[in-house]
Amino acid sequence: MSPMNLKIEGLDELRAALRALPAELAAEAGGIVLGAATAAERDMAGQYAQHDKTGNLSGGLSVSSEPGAIRYGARAVVRNRAPHALFAEHGTQVRQNAKGANRGAMPPISVFIPTAQRHRREMIRSLISLVESHGIKVSTTETDLA
Repeated sequence: MSPMNLKIEGLDELRAALRALPAELAAEAGGIVLGAATAAERDMAGQYAQHDKTGNLSGGLSVSSEPGAIRYGARAVVRNRAPHALFAEHGTQVRQNAKGANRGAMPPISVFIPTAQRHRREMIRSLISLVESHGIKVSTTETDLA
């Protein structure tokens, strides 16, 4: 395989380049994608354990892998299906129960989105390394990875 040069300005171009790679790279990319999703889930579970008394926030986490969902690519999704995950992440205003007793506001814990963003950036860096190891030059900036 002769070396190739490709200048990638942003993530759309990276995705297009990944789709154009030979099928044998899909398995390697899939491992990176699934690994990032699994690491994000573990990281989130550890952070939720500091805030969660019942274990429902940690227990609601799941990773679904969708191999073959994208031709020559991979997809993994991290979800939290705990019924109160949205309230825990974003907080609530001052609340009252049915009898009017004040229950106060729930402060946000902001675990899911920052953790997912951090692991996504790491995943993209790994995918760029994979592409470069097969002879494709990738030019990007840190703002592309934000």
